[in-house]
Amino acid sequence: MALPIKEIKTYHFYPSLRARACRVWISKFNGQPRSFNCVFVDNQGGAIQGLAKARDLPTFAATIIEGNHYEIKGFYTYENRAVNIVVAANNAIIDLKSNTKIAAIEPIQPYVPRYYFKFIDYANIITNSKGSRILTDVIGRLKALQPLEQVMVRGKMLENKREFMLENICGEELHITLWGDSAQDFDELALRNLPSPVIIAFAGFRVTEFKGKPNLNSTDASLWYFNPDIPECSTYKHFFAQLSVEIQQLPSSSNAVLSIEEQIKENRRTIHEILCMNPYEHKHLRFTCQALIVDFDFSNGWWYPSCPKCNKKLSWGENIYTCVDHDAITSLPVPWFRLECIVTDGEDVTNFLLFGKTAENFFGSSAYHYVYDKKFIDPSVIPPAMAAKLNKSMIFQLRFGAFGFTTNNRCEIIITNIFDDTTNKNIHPLETPLIEAKSSTTSKTSTPLSSTKQVLIGPCTPQNTITQLKIASSSLKTPSRNISLNKETSLNYEARRALDFEATTQQLS
Repeated sequence: MALPIKEIKTYHFYPSLRARACRVWISKFNGQPRSFNCVFVDNQGGAIQGLAKARDLPTFAATIIEGNHYEIKGFYTYENRAVNIVVAANNAIIDLKSNTKIAAIEPIQPYVPRYYFKFIDYANIITNSKGSRILTDVIGRLKALQPLEQVMVRGKMLENKREFMLENICGEELHITLWGDSAQDFDELALRNLPSPVIIAFAGFRVTEFKGKPNLNSTDASLWYFNPDIPECSTYKHFFAQLSVEIQQLPSSSNAVLSIEEQIKENRRTIHEILCMNPYEHKHLRFTCQALIVDFDFSNGWWYPSCPKCNKKLSWGENIYTCVDHDAITSLPVPWFRLECIVTDGEDVTNFLLFGKTAENFFGSSAYHYVYDKKFIDPSVIPPAMAAKLNKSMIFQLRFGAFGFTTNNRCEIIITNIFDDTTNKNIHPLETPLIEAKSSTTSKTSTPLSSTKQVLIGPCTPQNTITQLKIASSSLKTPSRNISLNKETSLNYEARRALDFEATTQQLS
């Protein structure tokens, strides 16, 4: 007797399963394929998810075709809690490994439906699906469509985006949003060639809530089907065939990407105006400021070892790096930019935070290159190429960070983009008397490191890199704090110190 999918349990070995592959997708991270996934369905209504890791992805992607029938021989199962994306209610996941045998078979009898959907009524989406680990499927008539656009997400990155509005038979509306590769892959031309009404089944979406209304956002597992051959689609076709319907166009998003000229001029602020802005009231505002970087504050370094999977900061303990989301990291940590830029617009001074891809674009190289290839391991010593960016007028595109305040008791001001200053306006260093202050509280260097002795280490290999990255900064050669500054840098440097001195005086008084 054939094994029913509903009887498959976690952490078991099974010799054989006969089922139909009703859904297939490939999960990606940073644009790179990381797993092959599918949903197997039998003729008793059972469904189970199968997953193959990246090393076996090409084999299973070439073997398992959506809609075909297969016999899966010799497989283990594990809990679906181990994966981020779950589309079937079964608690088990089939572990598709290199020794798992997949054989195509004749269609199973009794008939197994071509599609696997678990549709949710629009009115019950928030109640039944919000917060659920199992992704959501919906169906409806396509009422409106937004063309592909790029938007700024959390002020950090550009992301492809496309929105839809579905309508059900009751006249209720539902917003669907495709992001990233999903938005790019949607074939709008094929859609335009379909006769009206167009019925779409969206499968594998995450439910969010905005102003009390549900919104479905795409995931790696998201798929869509035009006019699928299922009873629900026939019902929609029959109902909307009696009505005059056409696809409307949704307006562009409020955070759609502007032209370069518009971005440069967008919400221009001086540093004084920025420091007087309430971060809570302007948390979604993107603004610009013309300024120059006079120094870097290295109290927390200019790079940190990050998780190769998510770029979060790793912690060191028991001779191994660990990530809060991915536990122990066995591969090489990825150096990731994060540094405080001390900036002035000629009237005031403050810190802007520069990190990640924005920093890579600005410096024209990755932190990985500086640390592993150029051997700038000490996070308190700046590479000369980075120091060359000092004292140049630029246009900074900015946003307020999360409400975790910095050591300056201010919400972080995060740089999301940097443009060359093409105006004729010059920014002059603050005109303040030179103040004889104690040692600087910021970076160990503020000029190119001509006087720095470079730390020489052996080639970076998986065996020695972990050891290199945990070298204590006190054991590394660092430049002297008594550095001779050129005239221009000295003015900016003393101006900043003067501001710090005055702020301290005010607090004491």
